[in-house]
Amino acid sequence: MKVEAIIESVRYCIDEEAANVANFADAPTYDYGGDDNDLMNHIIKAKIGDALRWICLYAPADLLGGSDEKDSSQQPISTGILVDKTAIPIAITGTNGGKIVLPQDFVKIARVRTTGWYRAVKVLLTEDSDEYLQLRDDSGAAATADRPQAVLIEKSTREIEVWPTGASVEYTYVANVEPKGIEGTGGEIAAYALPPRVKTSFIYYLAFLLLSAYGDERSGRMLEIAMQNLKITNKQ
Repeated sequence: MKVEAIIESVRYCIDEEAANVANFADAPTYDYGGDDNDLMNHIIKAKIGDALRWICLYAPADLLGGSDEKDSSQQPISTGILVDKTAIPIAITGTNGGKIVLPQDFVKIARVRTTGWYRAVKVLLTEDSDEYLQLRDDSGAAATADRPQAVLIEKSTREIEVWPTGASVEYTYVANVEPKGIEGTGGEIAAYALPPRVKTSFIYYLAFLLLSAYGDERSGRMLEIAMQNLKITNKQ
């Protein structure tokens, strides 16, 4: 999405196409230098990274695929949000399970599949669940190729256990991206590649951050709309 389009869309969200700081309720009166429109544009640009990270944290993984930007050969430019990986699992002694160490930028899993499984797993078990206890219990319900299980192990470096294990693990995860942007002809950031299905939430969350910077009470409504578009609650 072009930076100019991001700025314009955020302004439309707050109905401030030709905004002035003085129009905001209880706006602070600091001397920022430059005119008010430039200040607003700078705030929006500065908050793009924060809005992208919020999307990575809270958007359902199935909304994060695709890209709204293409390169010169009309191929989609990767957003960097969904990452495909393959790893060799480490056997868990005395069991039919294995584990892989996750990258440091891991946020959440989109899917995981091990060689030999008949289907992928999209929802991971937790260590304190009854289902995980059964995997570890010799008399419990064993995971099989047609009923596989995957477990998120919360450690300083997180891991995923796969049951039953196989020769390799193919997984897709949501990464905590640090937006680099797409450079224009003059070297400036001209656009950011965004997943098409979360663009509305991205714009409204940017509007939330902008209005919060001005202490405007309408910020809460912007956050509410951003969450509604992702079908989430109580996330900031």
